[in-house]
Amino acid sequence: MSFPAACCNTPPVKAAYTSKGTKGNIGDLECYFSGSKASKRGILVNYDIFGMHANVIQLCDILGEMGFYVVLPDLVHGKPLTEAEVGNRDIFSSFCKNAGSWETNEPSYQKVLDYFKQNNVESVGAIGFCWGGKMVITALSKLKGLKGGAIVHPALIEAGDMAKVNAPLMVLPSKDEPDFTAEFDSMKDKAFFSQCLMERFDDMFHGFCGARGDWSNSEQAKRANDAIKLLVEFFNKVL
Repeated sequence: MSFPAACCNTPPVKAAYTSKGTKGNIGDLECYFSGSKASKRGILVNYDIFGMHANVIQLCDILGEMGFYVVLPDLVHGKPLTEAEVGNRDIFSSFCKNAGSWETNEPSYQKVLDYFKQNNVESVGAIGFCWGGKMVITALSKLKGLKGGAIVHPALIEAGDMAKVNAPLMVLPSKDEPDFTAEFDSMKDKAFFSQCLMERFDDMFHGFCGARGDWSNSEQAKRANDAIKLLVEFFNKVL
C-alpha cells in the first residue's frame, strides 16, 4: 500500500518517550492537548480502558506533528482500570454500564466538540481504542459535527453499530477481534462509503496500538506505526 508524502514521513513510535503536548482543562474536564491550536483540523482521541498511557500520549503527539490539533480528554477522570480489574468480569461489566457508558461520556464528547468550534477548528474527527471504539462509533451516529472516525482494535461493537454512522469510518482490527466484514459492508449504501476503510492487523494482538503495546519490540513498533500512517492518511482525506 502506498501513502502520500505526509504519511510516509510520519514519525515512528519510540519505546522511551517524553510528551510534547500540554495538559489543561475544558471546563472541569482534564485533557491533554497536542499540535497547533491554529490548525483547522481537530481530532478527539478516546483512549482505551487503561487511561492516559504513554503510548496514547505519543500517538497524539505524532498526530499533532502531522498538522492536526489533538485533544485527549481524561474520560475516566484519573481512574482507569487495572490489569486485574479488566480480568474481573463483574468489575469490567460495571465499568461498561457506568463510567464507560455512552450516557456518561456523551457530555464530555460534546464539551470537546464545543471547544473545537470555539477555537475555529473547521473539521473534527475522532479515534477510539478498545472500549473507546464503541464510544466513537456511537458518537458518529448520535452527535453532529464529526466528519469521520476511526476505531482501532475496537471492543464491544454490536451488530448494527456501523450501519448507524453518519460519517466515514475506518476500522483497524487485530487478530483478536471478530470478523467485521458484514458490519463494514452494512455501510455500502451510504454516500460516503468510498471513504471508509477496513484493514486487519492479523499479526498483532488487541491493544498493540494502545496501552498494551510494547514499542521497545521492533515488530510491534513497526505495526503501530503502520496503523498511525493509515490514521493520518484517512484523516487527511476526510477532514
